Amino acid sequence: MEGKTAKNKMKIKFLVLFAAILVAQVYLASALTISSSTTNPSEIQPGDHFSLSLKVENTLNEDIENIIVSLNLNAQLPLAPYQSSNQVQIDRINAGDDETANFELSALSNGISGTYLVPVQISYTIRNGANRTNVPNENLGVVSIVVNAKPQIGISSESILIKGAEGKASLKIVNSGLGNAKFLSVGLSDISAMQITSSNQVYIGNIDSNDFDTADFSVFVSPTASSSVNIPVQLNYTDSGNNQITETRIISINAYTREEAVKLGLVAKNNTFVIVISIVVVLALFLIYRRIRKKNRNKKNGQ
Repeated sequence: MEGKTAKNKMKIKFLVLFAAILVAQVYLASALTISSSTTNPSEIQPGDHFSLSLKVENTLNEDIENIIVSLNLNAQLPLAPYQSSNQVQIDRINAGDDETANFELSALSNGISGTYLVPVQISYTIRNGANRTNVPNENLGVVSIVVNAKPQIGISSESILIKGAEGKASLKIVNSGLGNAKFLSVGLSDISAMQITSSNQVYIGNIDSNDFDTADFSVFVSPTASSSVNIPVQLNYTDSGNNQITETRIISINAYTREEAVKLGLVAKNNTFVIVISIVVVLALFLIYRRIRKKNRNKKNGQ
């Protein structure tokens, strides 16, 4: 009977000890939290250097010290430390306080746009009076970092417009950025110096990085237009992060009178009048020749 009682006591002690261990593990696991995380800038392009700030909060009733916050930058992440380590050390965080761990990072130039989840680990020492408890490599969860390769859209035109006439305004759309532009459309609006005689919007679609496309519009230029017509161009497209972007650019296109354009060799001289006169002269000479020939033939027959 006494042996059975001793065994029961041992079981109870074991269960109490096991429960104490579980409580301690839960207690320690909730000791620190990341109360906020920020990047500067908030969106990073491939190849950019940026800073990551993690606010680490001590939710224990005891102070903690020798805190080491680590980022798990594995091979699947297009991120790397920049002139620093993936670890930051904090000397001490008092009970109920927080401190900030600052990291300097770089987005790899060959990285793909997206939101990346970075695991965070931490080790620290709990100080309770003279007692110290080491807690190694506790997982604090993940923080998100947005990498977004943005397109850079440029517009140019080498069109030649003639005042008082209809012509073509051809716009060259160039994407010199690291990201692709999707669902791109180009729009023009009537202005006092120029009216759009075709559709005022051209849908281009996608323009990849380091590529270009063109948008053509038929326009009529006022006879009183200045030598340089400033045309507002509206661009609508979506970047790699699915952000809708609307931009308005002003592009200048030179406008000439027909005489100026001919003089500068920009357009061919209109020779229609000269051609008509030449035909009339040739026809007149031919008729005179026939008349003289007929007259001479009649004289010869009369003899």
